[in-house]
Amino acid sequence: MKLERSGLSIPKETKKKNSGQEIARMKLKPGKGANKNILDKISNSNDVHALSIAELRQLAADCREVILSSISQTGGHLASSLGAVDLTVALAKVFDFEKDKIVWDVGHQTYTYKILTGRKDQMEGLGKKGGISKFLSRFESKYDHFGAGHASTSISASLGIGKARTLNRDDYKTIAVIGDGAMTGGLAFEALNHAGHLDEDLIVILNDNEMSIDANVGALSRTILNISSSKSFNVLRAEIIRQIREHKLPLAISNTLDKVNDSMMAFFTKGIWFEKFNFRYFGQVDGHNIKNLVSFLKLTKELRGPILLHINTRKGKGYSPAESDPSSFHGVGKFDVATGNSLKSASQGKSYTSIWSDSFLRVMEKDEKVVGISAAMLNNTGLASIQKKLPERIFDVGIAEGHAVTFAGGLATQQIKPFVVIYSTFLQRAFDHIVHDIARQNLPVRFILDRGGFVGPDGATHNGVLDLTYMRMIPQMALMVPKNGKELQGMINLAHKYDDGPIAIRFPRGSTTDYVDLSSSEADPIEFGKGELLQSGSDILLIAVGTMVDTSIEVARALEGKKLSVGVINARFVKPLDKNLIIEEAGKVNCVATLEENSKIGGFGSGILELFAEFGVMKPTLQFGVPDWFIRFASREEQLQMAGLDVESILDKLLEFCDRKSQ
Repeated sequence: MKLERSGLSIPKETKKKNSGQEIARMKLKPGKGANKNILDKISNSNDVHALSIAELRQLAADCREVILSSISQTGGHLASSLGAVDLTVALAKVFDFEKDKIVWDVGHQTYTYKILTGRKDQMEGLGKKGGISKFLSRFESKYDHFGAGHASTSISASLGIGKARTLNRDDYKTIAVIGDGAMTGGLAFEALNHAGHLDEDLIVILNDNEMSIDANVGALSRTILNISSSKSFNVLRAEIIRQIREHKLPLAISNTLDKVNDSMMAFFTKGIWFEKFNFRYFGQVDGHNIKNLVSFLKLTKELRGPILLHINTRKGKGYSPAESDPSSFHGVGKFDVATGNSLKSASQGKSYTSIWSDSFLRVMEKDEKVVGISAAMLNNTGLASIQKKLPERIFDVGIAEGHAVTFAGGLATQQIKPFVVIYSTFLQRAFDHIVHDIARQNLPVRFILDRGGFVGPDGATHNGVLDLTYMRMIPQMALMVPKNGKELQGMINLAHKYDDGPIAIRFPRGSTTDYVDLSSSEADPIEFGKGELLQSGSDILLIAVGTMVDTSIEVARALEGKKLSVGVINARFVKPLDKNLIIEEAGKVNCVATLEENSKIGGFGSGILELFAEFGVMKPTLQFGVPDWFIRFASREEQLQMAGLDVESILDKLLEFCDRKSQ
């Protein structure tokens, strides 16, 4: 029998059980109610329902071992998934994964969920071509109810699923698991507001991993939780709420009771903010105490309306290197489990992100008006080290890309020089802000788009292959793409000096050997709007941008081996194009090819075709770029092959095209 919202009975918090700091300590001894290798006996997620609490703890330990073993060989999102193991096991105990709909925010904390939903034996193929995704995917499993690689989407999606349940007259539970970092995203606030208004049955689990709204330590915290979860307390609260909603009392008394309810929640819980959204709040709960998690999940399963369960977890739980340095173990490559040391082969040269960071620091040291802004990505965009040196001029706005852009616009109106540093794929979320708040007002905001192009195992959610299209179409936006580290350094200096409107630089993931040692020399200047003629030709002209410049040079060498004369242009600027250079060189050849690591639709190549149309250039032109579908996860080299952007694919198609046009 379901409990109505007016009648609650909630189990009390018990003393915290030691769930262990390392995998070795988490092994339960035989005879304590648990058997080793519990996971091997789980053929279906519903098999978890019959397990005892001791067996659930052992299952959690088994899952951690699988995650560590797999991710150390494949790479992946380690710290977040280790932190969510106990929660996932508890969810499997209480809910029916065959029926109930669990939506995970981002999906990088779902490796235990994958293991318990039939993908344990596929974990060794995580992020590899033909394997399983690092995130959730509706194309991969019936258990993946909503796929995402960006944060703050889970509550909106779960609410939509829950409302569909009502419209379809179905019967199942909807649960959104959202990390506390994702709560900084505006979409999460919008969803909470709408969910409270609709009053649909919805369980939101706030996985607060060491970034707690308030510290959850000591006896006082446990006492508060016990009081706030007691039957008497909740019956009293429910009666107050009922009296207010039914308008049975005079207004003055109703207002007083409303204040009493708020005061009780403010004193006894940390959840007054969520209560204002019409969510019933429970927390904070130890997210590694499986017994208590199961108890609270059973309770929320029986309640009606919007519920928020606030749990505290520790990223990297059960693996000390990840616990002590969760940022470094958020997304990892291959590593040695015993030491935590990376096994990644030494890369050639220096990463583009490091080159950007070093160059930007020099700019900031020379000009106190320069500031850096990022959206919860200081480490991965190279700003964390700068923040330590110049803390007042580096801003992390949380997972709020739109705010980051408009915030930069406000700074720019007051002669501050903001650099907005965001992954290409994440800046998509701020498109409207770039258009209306920056470009429309022609504000000199500098955009730094890291991870442009293919990014490998993270796949379609993280590939930055739309930026040249969506940035190029914005009026008054200037857009640069370097072929190597030297050009990136020169473009950073140019962007610093550019005050005529918004300007963007897009660079790839990976490394380059071609950069300037800034300790001994300066980067060569880049002239605004000017491309680079690498060689002139009379048969074929290759016009490339960014990573495709080196590819074009390789293709040109192969074509020259076939006795063809090939011109190569490094465009440098996607907007504005170097019209004079491109038109002049195009006039010398029989056919033209454009090359970009970006969508063919609306991208750099489209800009070249528009230029030819403007000047009446009638040349057979072939575009090389990302085709009109989402390229799945694989190595970056495999993704380039899938897109037809490897040297061999380009060469074959180009020869066929030019031969056909010459007939």
